[in-house]
Amino acid sequence: MNQPNHRRPRTMREVTAEATTYLQFGINLRDFLHEIAFTKRKGMPLTPLLAEEPPRLAPIFKEGNICDGFIAATADYLSRRNGLQTPDWALKEDRALDEPWFSIDTPGVRLYLLRDSPSAFKDKNIFTFESSLNVA
Repeated sequence: MNQPNHRRPRTMREVTAEATTYLQFGINLRDFLHEIAFTKRKGMPLTPLLAEEPPRLAPIFKEGNICDGFIAATADYLSRRNGLQTPDWALKEDRALDEPWFSIDTPGVRLYLLRDSPSAFKDKNIFTFESSLNVA
């Protein structure tokens, strides 16, 4: 069975540079989190994987602004979790969403997300479960 060649993104920049849809962004981000875990296991530095600012996706597809905020929040979260300085690009105010976004948008779950989302995501007006990032 022939599988299409798929290369795991090695940097945050590659996560968005190689995404043309919301779904592709999610796949790339998941694969990148595996790359972070692999890099940590090998004892290699994480900073180079986070440093370069990813291209914006808002002009590319409808949910791009969510992805732009999510990638910045992820960089901030990973930096905090690993004792690194958060890259300046991830702290830009224009990467925060104007309206709150919930990874699961039901009233009961919203309450949990408001309470339990990592602060790096809350800062971007994004509410998601920390467990979705646990691979890294």
